[in-house]
Amino acid sequence: MTLNSFMPVKLITGAGCVRAGAKELAKLGGTCLIVTGKKSAKVSGAFQDVTETLDSNGQKWLLFDGIGANPRLTDCMTAAEQAIAAGADFILGIGGGSALDAAKCIAVLAANPGLTQAQLYAFDWAKAPLKIVAVGTTAGTGSEVTKVSVITTPDGRKKSFHHEAIFPTLALGDPNYTLSLPPMVTRATAVDVLAHCAESFFSRAANHISRCYAVEGIRLLLPVFRDMAENGCDNLDYDTRETLYCASIYGGLAINVTGTCFPHTMGYLLTETFGIPHGTACAVFQKDFYEYNKAVVPELAAEYLERIGCSEEEYFSLLEKITPPCDIAMEESLIAASHSRWIGNGSIAKCQGEFSADMADALLRRKFLVK
Repeated sequence: MTLNSFMPVKLITGAGCVRAGAKELAKLGGTCLIVTGKKSAKVSGAFQDVTETLDSNGQKWLLFDGIGANPRLTDCMTAAEQAIAAGADFILGIGGGSALDAAKCIAVLAANPGLTQAQLYAFDWAKAPLKIVAVGTTAGTGSEVTKVSVITTPDGRKKSFHHEAIFPTLALGDPNYTLSLPPMVTRATAVDVLAHCAESFFSRAANHISRCYAVEGIRLLLPVFRDMAENGCDNLDYDTRETLYCASIYGGLAINVTGTCFPHTMGYLLTETFGIPHGTACAVFQKDFYEYNKAVVPELAAEYLERIGCSEEEYFSLLEKITPPCDIAMEESLIAASHSRWIGNGSIAKCQGEFSADMADALLRRKFLVK
């Protein structure tokens, strides 16, 4: 039994945790760049809590609010230039996975002026990244506790990099910030949590501790999914939001050990090409992923259902009801052009058995090929 794991993030959660974490923020330096999208950080109340806490500490801050749903490397470079000019000591991301992943990238770029895309992804960093603070406002990616940053490069491709140096120093998770999420975002981020947990559980890289994280994440999700399937998610209360947020953290802890499998890397194609939100794009492959594992590692598939306490029928019924629509159609030319990206892909290599590029092509044809 292996329990290999490394998670150096100081994680503080619960109502009012940003203000409660004032002393921890004060330790990180005198000036920070706050990284957000245009609206969600302010609508959620997180931006006000953060800035008032920094002000009370006597810390200076400046704002970069140009991060979109799939953060672009060019925007991260622009933000890094602002951080350098301000002499920022740390980067503070407020938002979902996009803002938090961007903050990690900006922390690398700001510590290494002039760093190119090639150097970024080759880990050719002369200096360690600036310290990172992650303030989550969605219950989805679990980026608060991972060493992963997914950035859209100038060619339009989502590309991740993993490095222990980009673990946040401090993560602050107040479920109150998720109360303002629109229903469709709540659904898309919730199924992203399920994708993280399921893919981690079946990963070749899984161990006892990562599977414990994955199972607990799913066990927290299922009662919420049952409620959402019956009553919708327009008016989820604090306790339910807290459960979703905790599940997302367990999902992050799980993939921090294992990484993800083919639904994530294939989901990137749907996001890049059709604008499908990340969580939805991963979720639409989850039934295929389970059925693949059921055929390749049937005992592990049976163990998964037993440990999460759910039948196969109910599991996929709930997933279907919660996952937002994904009505797309692909031309054969797109499938053919995507073939090379499945070859040598790290996420695909972590699948049980031998999931090949040809199998990925066949899956896309079966699900999305124009009739």
